[in-house]
Amino acid sequence: MNIAAVITACIFLLVSIIALIFLFVGKLPFCTGKYKGFYRGSCGVYISGVVLVLIFTLIMKGLPVAYVLISDITITLVFCFTVGLIYFMTRSIVEAQLKGIDNDEEGEDKE
Repeated sequence: MNIAAVITACIFLLVSIIALIFLFVGKLPFCTGKYKGFYRGSCGVYISGVVLVLIFTLIMKGLPVAYVLISDITITLVFCFTVGLIYFMTRSIVEAQLKGIDNDEEGEDKE
């Protein structure tokens, strides 16, 4: 068993679990907003990917560290992209809804 690969996979697992804990107890807007379930769900998928790499590392005795690093970094980047996409899309949707409400109120005032 490649100890360096196992340690690397465990570190990424620890980071993913810390991210999930932060999403449950954090005070940032995406931790407490109405879309928090989406963030927690994407973090769950992130954890499952990291656990899969850890299982591969434990089962395959000669798995190189480079494979573990590339896999975990890729999974982390996909998680960050997904969270960013959810954040910016929901923010733009909320802004569009607020503009629509403002336009409706202006239309009612003119009548």
